[in-house]
Amino acid sequence: MLEDLGVEGFVGTPFHKRTAAAVETSSWFPWPPYIVPDIYTDFREELAAMRTAATLNEMSPLSKTRIGGPDAPRLANRILPRNALTQEVGQVLYSPWCNEEGRMVADGLVFRFGAEDYVFVAGPQEQWFKMNAAGLDVEVEDISQSIGILALQGPESTEVLERATGRDWSSLGFSRMAKTEIGGAIVDVSRQGFTGEVGYELWVSPEGACPMWDALMDAGGKYGLRPAGEYAIDIARVEAGLLIIGADYMGAGPDPTPPVDDPTQMRECSPFELRLGRFIDFDKPDFVGRQALLDEQAAGGAPRRMVGLSIDWRAMLEYQLEQGEFVQMFPRVHDMPLPVIDSVRRVGYATSVTWGPSVGTLIGLGHIDRESAGLGAQHTVLWSANGQTVEIAAEVVPLPFRPHRRA
Repeated sequence: MLEDLGVEGFVGTPFHKRTAAAVETSSWFPWPPYIVPDIYTDFREELAAMRTAATLNEMSPLSKTRIGGPDAPRLANRILPRNALTQEVGQVLYSPWCNEEGRMVADGLVFRFGAEDYVFVAGPQEQWFKMNAAGLDVEVEDISQSIGILALQGPESTEVLERATGRDWSSLGFSRMAKTEIGGAIVDVSRQGFTGEVGYELWVSPEGACPMWDALMDAGGKYGLRPAGEYAIDIARVEAGLLIIGADYMGAGPDPTPPVDDPTQMRECSPFELRLGRFIDFDKPDFVGRQALLDEQAAGGAPRRMVGLSIDWRAMLEYQLEQGEFVQMFPRVHDMPLPVIDSVRRVGYATSVTWGPSVGTLIGLGHIDRESAGLGAQHTVLWSANGQTVEIAAEVVPLPFRPHRRA
């Protein structure tokens, strides 16, 4: 089936037989070593379903690193700026983690499946964890290929899950896990998502993937459930003000980081720059990067702040009318950094720029000098179009662009 797509060097996820059958376009997204649907039918319709009904989103390619053994809690606590020792079994933590210079190695979700069993879901992290495991009785293992993940997202997602499982899910709190059965497959359900909507992540073995998919689609028919591709998911996460490594910051660790088009602009960042300071627990006596982060905090925080940018898309349209030619502004989320200036001085750059259908404007995540990052500040984004640089007005606005819905 992959041969029919004309791709080489990629593999299908455990859900590939079902996702390939549902795709009506030729748009696929390479997520090495996997390939997943980018657009099933129309990304606008898929995003609308995510915002008004429910969607199934393929998340299996996410890297999953297991830390197990007697010293697993110590290793997790050494890496994380949050307290992994107080994390309960069945609880999920979101956290950044840093190198000794306080630059972010990655960010992601940490699942605690047992007293000595953690799974980190982020970019590839195996090398970093092993580097920090010296002297500890712990096993570090990449288990990415042994688990399929679907994200069930949207305001009707709880109803779909309840119909598929025959049980009530109203008591499952955000960032909590529980086991269930869907389509005869054993599934780990967590109250999570990357869209800003009510939602769940469903972990299943590869052999249970297609039966789970079928059961969910059967249960979701009356609720408007449909699959949504990576295009819609990426737009949704920008509307929700959520960042990703490789698009919004460079990872500072030894493991592979998604490539960026212009590494001279994309930077390694501290959690303070990326609005993640609330996830740092300085009451912990020790964790990787603690002193560097304390020093940065004492100095007033990061020199830049991540903010929301509302970008004047009408200026681009006016440019096109003047030039008499069409400029494709955003075939999907634009993750090559765009310079941001204040008069003639550069004050930062913009990442993850996209049209936000749910908010009705052009938006992006701005990494702006802190003295220029106040709400309402007026700046200019420099956009390259057909070999020319177009100046587009942009205003600093609150994040997220669209409020999160958790219940």
